[in-house]
Amino acid sequence: LKLGSFLGSLGPFETRIWFQLDDMSPRQRMEGDEGRPDQTEDLSPDDFYFMPGVPPPRTFEPPPGSTVVPKKILTPIHHYLARSRKPFWCSEAEELATPPRIYVDQRTVFREIASVTQLRRGDHCMITLNVLRCLSPWIDYCVSLMGSLELSHLYHHFIILHDVNHVDEFGVPRTREDNIVQIMEYSNTVEGFYEELRVKSSWHSFPRVLMDCTMRKARCDRVPLADYGDMPHIFRMEERLTEEQRERIVHDAEKLIENPRAYNVFCANCEHTTNMVSGKQQFTSPEVHFFIWSLCRYGLTLLGLAMLHVVTMQCYSRYCLQYPLWALAAYYTCTALPVLAQIVVQYGRLAKTVYNGWKESLMSRNDVYHLLLKELCRAIFNGALAFGFLLWAPDILQFANQRYPVRISVAIVFAYLASDAVFALLAQVVTRILLLKFGRFWLIGGSDHTWEEEQRLQADATPVKGKVD
Repeated sequence: LKLGSFLGSLGPFETRIWFQLDDMSPRQRMEGDEGRPDQTEDLSPDDFYFMPGVPPPRTFEPPPGSTVVPKKILTPIHHYLARSRKPFWCSEAEELATPPRIYVDQRTVFREIASVTQLRRGDHCMITLNVLRCLSPWIDYCVSLMGSLELSHLYHHFIILHDVNHVDEFGVPRTREDNIVQIMEYSNTVEGFYEELRVKSSWHSFPRVLMDCTMRKARCDRVPLADYGDMPHIFRMEERLTEEQRERIVHDAEKLIENPRAYNVFCANCEHTTNMVSGKQQFTSPEVHFFIWSLCRYGLTLLGLAMLHVVTMQCYSRYCLQYPLWALAAYYTCTALPVLAQIVVQYGRLAKTVYNGWKESLMSRNDVYHLLLKELCRAIFNGALAFGFLLWAPDILQFANQRYPVRISVAIVFAYLASDAVFALLAQVVTRILLLKFGRFWLIGGSDHTWEEEQRLQADATPVKGKVD
């Protein structure tokens, strides 16, 4: 409330965060200049400037004739610079590297970074998808933590536009020249969506404005990386990019900001555009494909349940010792077989991806062993719980004497999702305990070297023919 009153009282300053104009950067002011007297009380607006890279609070222009007063929408970076709070992320790089993960397409390797100072321009990064972003710092943090614990597999994608050199006293990532690090992304917030709808609509134009805001609810823009300070768990796609490739990615991202594509959640979302300008250079969204497959699998499960319950209703009128063979065949085909096929196909594609990542030196031998064992245990765990439960569900339903059909049906629909979440949480807990106690996540054999490093070490260890000892 104090921050809002202060910003509202600025008036002519257009609710911006202003700083005294001098020749010193924020980092230099942090390192020295402690004895300089405070002279802000006698300064006029001409003695201040708006810090480069910080966007002003967002506003929307009301239509002509409207009496609606627009509000200023602050983002997290404004709160950081006003010292009302600090971001959650760590400013110093940690030595303990987290193990890699496999993306939903089973073809891409990504890893959670230990510190924002590890990010470089051109990096393809992700955070956990959060439709409630900026409503509360703790909501943002909890959603971010869900992605870190593998409880959510939906991500928001963006491109880093600058190398992160350090984090300043406000918790804002900066470049070597003390400029604020920015990203390219398609984004919006609930507060922004509501404010645009409130300012631009009236009682007769509300349906049209609602449809317009919904269809283009996200905009391609240059945004400070600090706006995600409340979501500290950032993931980066593992790629080997040359300096020329990084320059090309940043150049294409800047061009996209100047001439953005129209946003569409299924056909042109943040993942489409990020993949288009990243090292992949493909206008595709594996998350949309994964979402569609999941819907199809849930649809098949519901169809199998419908057939099973139709037979159950028919059995109320006559004595049935067991389900007809056709009903059981339809049920297993629609529920258990898709889950089994998904487990087998995913692990096969994952093993190929891990092998390719090893040959491309995207991961160490420890990473390879960890991923193969972890995902094998996931397949066994999900197969034992989800597939086993789906297999025995008809017998459970008959054993319960049809007393809990709704509860059992809900358990059948979400059996795979629940088993996968339980395994992911257990795997993350065990991995973090190993990191804290031993400093590494793989203890039996292995090495921290990539394929190229091992080849180089073997070449150095091999004696040259003809060499005299």
